[in-house]
Amino acid sequence: MSPQTYNAYYNPSNNEIVLPAGIFAVPGLRDEELDDAFVYGYAAASTIGHEITHGFDDQGRQYDAKGNLRNWWQQSDSAQFSQRAKMIIRQFNEFNPVDTLHVNGDATQGENIADLGGLLLGLDAYKKTASFKKNESIGGLTPIQRYFLGYAYGWIYTEKKELLASQLMQDVHAPAKERVNGPLVNIPGFYEAFGIKPTDKMYRPDSLRVSIW
Repeated sequence: MSPQTYNAYYNPSNNEIVLPAGIFAVPGLRDEELDDAFVYGYAAASTIGHEITHGFDDQGRQYDAKGNLRNWWQQSDSAQFSQRAKMIIRQFNEFNPVDTLHVNGDATQGENIADLGGLLLGLDAYKKTASFKKNESIGGLTPIQRYFLGYAYGWIYTEKKELLASQLMQDVHAPAKERVNGPLVNIPGFYEAFGIKPTDKMYRPDSLRVSIW
């Protein structure tokens, strides 16, 4: 990929992450309009943490540190991972973005796991910053609220119905809306940041929240 490419990837065979410069440009916003909370959500969660997590998703975890396809996990850990992955598969199977078509939770599980892991890693990283410790609200939003909004900002676009239907049939990525709402409903910090209650649409009881790691 060229430096201008708006993309990123993890290559398990080389155990490498490639992050072109283009992925860190925030469309529609000038640098002076950005703050650490927003950038950690936009870049650390959706890109850096996402690609790191791919090393430990349903496919990446099958490769060892040298990029060899080898079962290096303890049997009990593998069993636990499979059980937890089934929960995220079921969760995304329920999403119905267009007409009668649902997200394929099995086909998209790697990306869904990476989205969830990226959000958790990004949040852990952000909580170590001076910005978080300062706890200053901007525009009426707390640092943690801006963190989650920064993540969601990367997925603000619409798709034609036909394109969305095609994506559901053949893409390993869930649609943009589900890539935001899907992982967020599993994160306790999201509930705390926005005061999510059982009567809210995005509320999930603890028993239905996915925790891979």
